[in-house]
Amino acid sequence: MDTKLEFSGTITEYSWRNPHTFATVAVEDESGGTKELLFELNSVSVLSRAGWTRDTLQVGDRITVVANPDLNANKNLYYSNYWVLPDGNTMVSTGAGAGVRQQAPRQVDAEALSEDFSGIWRVASGRFSVGGVNAGPEQEASRMSLGGQGAAVGLPLTAIGHAEHIGFDAEDNPWFRCVSKTPPWLLSGVVGAHRITRENNSLTIRHEINDVDRTIHLGMTEHPIDTQSSHLGHSIGWFEGETLLVDTAHFSPAQWGIGGGVSSSEQKHLVESFTLADGGRRIDYEYTMTDPVYLTHPITISTQLGLDVGYPFQDEYGCDPEASSRHIVD
Repeated sequence: MDTKLEFSGTITEYSWRNPHTFATVAVEDESGGTKELLFELNSVSVLSRAGWTRDTLQVGDRITVVANPDLNANKNLYYSNYWVLPDGNTMVSTGAGAGVRQQAPRQVDAEALSEDFSGIWRVASGRFSVGGVNAGPEQEASRMSLGGQGAAVGLPLTAIGHAEHIGFDAEDNPWFRCVSKTPPWLLSGVVGAHRITRENNSLTIRHEINDVDRTIHLGMTEHPIDTQSSHLGHSIGWFEGETLLVDTAHFSPAQWGIGGGVSSSEQKHLVESFTLADGGRRIDYEYTMTDPVYLTHPITISTQLGLDVGYPFQDEYGCDPEASSRHIVD
């Protein structure tokens, strides 16, 4: 990421797809011929907020692009920072550094409130804290994380969990096949948003990334005995004062169902608490997760979600498996 290279050439492909968009550019090589280079851009939602559209780049356009090369020098992959279009305008595709004008950050409506958890919510911070004694005295609170595209950090792993974790390979990420994360990891990342809808007997969380709908059945204190296991599990919830408590069980075994590089078993169990705070501007979120196959003891982690009513939520994320894994196969 500290190395920036500049290329000039002609657009030969521009694919406007999630989770990341891509473009190929024909550039002149050392022998005077041309070669096609593959450039990765950000997601459709991030680019849209920066002013991009599916027509920003056109096949045949003569452009200049500044990008970071892959760690593997033999790999034909570059992560683009910004593009200079034929009309001279500069379009930022990721953090581009000094000297490039970027669109001003979108202002969040600080006066918006939620009375019943309804609304669009985003994780307020990428840092997570560990609560209670369940984390274990040997764990460093500031370092425990389920991971992102990297491996989970600081989890109390069994021998089975540890063996899988030390074999971590980023290319094994199920997201690169458009397979969604499972709870609670669905709510633990700073990417994307979560739309909560409250009805009489249920609370539905629509997770923007990968078009995931999770239903919490309200007013239930036990899971039906005939409940079938599923990727998201079966969630029941009840209120204790201002806090919604949610119990989720009946998970199917899932690759990376605990976190980055750590799978989960059918014994995974999750207890969550959602508490409206700051007058309805924030949700204080905490969960305790157990899985005796992969974790030596329960872990308790907390974070916060902020209300963001003006966020341009994507109703159809439309994860494309080819685009999701293209950085691996090219």
